[in-house]
Amino acid sequence: MYSSPGFSVLYNGSQSVAVGKSLEVGKVYAVRGRLRKTGRGLWMDVSSLKTASPDFLLESLEGAYWIDETPRLLTPERVYLATPLNASKGELVLVKGLRYRGKFYPIKVRRQGFLNFPRNGFPFAAEGVVLSTGRYISLWNGSEELRVLRLRGVRLSPGQKIRAVGIVRIRDYIYLYPSDVTDVVLLGYPEPVSLEDSSVGSIVEADCLVLGSGKTLKLNCTSLRLYGFKARVGDAVHIVALRRKSSLLCLNCSVVQPREKLSNGLCEYSPGDFARISGTVSWVKKYRNGFGVANITYGNCWVLLKLPKSLGASVIPGENVTAYGFFTTYREKPAFEIQSGDDLCSGSSC
Repeated sequence: MYSSPGFSVLYNGSQSVAVGKSLEVGKVYAVRGRLRKTGRGLWMDVSSLKTASPDFLLESLEGAYWIDETPRLLTPERVYLATPLNASKGELVLVKGLRYRGKFYPIKVRRQGFLNFPRNGFPFAAEGVVLSTGRYISLWNGSEELRVLRLRGVRLSPGQKIRAVGIVRIRDYIYLYPSDVTDVVLLGYPEPVSLEDSSVGSIVEADCLVLGSGKTLKLNCTSLRLYGFKARVGDAVHIVALRRKSSLLCLNCSVVQPREKLSNGLCEYSPGDFARISGTVSWVKKYRNGFGVANITYGNCWVLLKLPKSLGASVIPGENVTAYGFFTTYREKPAFEIQSGDDLCSGSSC
């Protein structure tokens, strides 16, 4: 139970005796010699000493092995261990040994693996993909979201695959509380998949056309909005992104073809389709409420460009214009509408 260069203390569950030998804590010894009383207890003058199997009654404890500042067993009560165990942090174990002065001295250990499901107050090991970071790491394990306390020194990015071990606290989410930076292990990135084969936590790769811009991008390849990347309506983009519950987060995105290189689709009118149109303003009509309509022609083709007052955009007859938007109708006639003034240019700048 105790060892120093000058003496050690042996304990069999009922009596303790000091010997003048330096021994290894946690091992069982058979000792022969002359036993005598001293002012501090029993002392043995050793004549022979060897390691042995215990012939005294051992206490059995079952729980989860955990190391914080000191090794301990969670049963779920905290039982402090005198020595570390030959087991992985967070693993379930069956330990046999003795209690002595507030600590449990393990003698025999049987490893039982990790819990298959989170249990409040017990360690749990989870693998998954990082959806977001902050004070807590949002971890998607394939079926549900867990929150892992992010310790100082732990640097992670969305899309990375990790393994985290921590003490479980079940509240609105399942929370994991690791005690050391080594409790979070980086496993790399998942291989990219197509949008059709993806699910939450997947890394997706696709070529798309931007149909709407702003704080997020609307794409023609998916109903999910793309966060973390800027592009203009009509730009063709290549995306590598993390699929989250209801959105995509850009990890590596680029514009592969700017919208200026789209062909002129003015003569290819199809309601609901996105297009780039380019032509000459033949006439403009503006109503009292500020709404305007301009007739744009290209060869024998024409379309009505809708100009709501909210866009703050205007054109004049005779100038060349280019617009990016969607074909629609206006009073049952072919029309074209844009989402913002940035999607319309006129004059020599087009």
